[in-house]
Amino acid sequence: MRGFIFYIILISFSQLIHARSADDDTMIIKKGFAAGKLSAEWKMALETRMSTARIDSFARLLRALTKEELEWEKLIAAKARYWNSFKDSLQQPFGKLPISDTIYVMLGFMGSDDGFTFGLQTVCLDLTALQSAYGDAQLPENRERIDRIFSHEYTHLLHKLWAKRFSYVPRTYKDSIWWECLYEGIGMYRSLNPKWLPVNNELPAITKRTLEKLVPILVDRLIRIETASNLSEGEKEQLHTNLSRGMVNQKWGAFPVAIWLALEADENPGNLAKWIARGPSIISELAIRWLPEPEKERFTKIFFPYK
Repeated sequence: MRGFIFYIILISFSQLIHARSADDDTMIIKKGFAAGKLSAEWKMALETRMSTARIDSFARLLRALTKEELEWEKLIAAKARYWNSFKDSLQQPFGKLPISDTIYVMLGFMGSDDGFTFGLQTVCLDLTALQSAYGDAQLPENRERIDRIFSHEYTHLLHKLWAKRFSYVPRTYKDSIWWECLYEGIGMYRSLNPKWLPVNNELPAITKRTLEKLVPILVDRLIRIETASNLSEGEKEQLHTNLSRGMVNQKWGAFPVAIWLALEADENPGNLAKWIARGPSIISELAIRWLPEPEKERFTKIFFPYK
């Protein structure tokens, strides 16, 4: 009898250990909708991304998910346990941070951005936007793409925590631009299709062509922001355009920084820790290291005039 009881205890303990090692409770998928309507939490998550009037108009809608949106929901739900295994690697550039053991992936619909973050422990994925941008969830390329999108957004959660831990707050227009270059640059580093990334520190032809187009824009705009005494709101908006939004080959701030970080990482994200620890000011140093001539010369004259 004692042997039998010991056996039961041993089996129960083994199952408990297995359940804990699976970490099923640390990546929780939750719905930002119920009975065909957007939840209050999803509407709160959208507040920084669209106008109140637009959110209110969405909130009045009553509709079921489409067949295509349901397929995206199914794909994401199947990824939770797998994504949990990404967390340690994604945190390497940020060092030790007090991030919650429980991360939520909140699903919603009717927004325009495929992924974004809410607070300090929620990744939001918009089923409507995913279908619109990438087509059917069942396409083979989307199984990997959704992993990269999650990695991008989880990286943003980590970076927000980094900013909170070190009390970093952009205080000027220039600060906000440099912060976004870094914040979106490292996010993009995590979400770029491998076709863009260096192999043995050699850039693919498609990346070289894109940098040739975007780097002069980056240098022009950073110099303009640095040297202008009074920029109007219209000028600020124009300078900010496409910094981190639009097609991959349009993002004049995020894309070059993402590639520079990829080169610095050299396939080991831990190599980025020394850069990320110093905040957005590293953009100027990365630029000096990786800008080609004559862009390096133009940049140096403004940002390192005594070199």
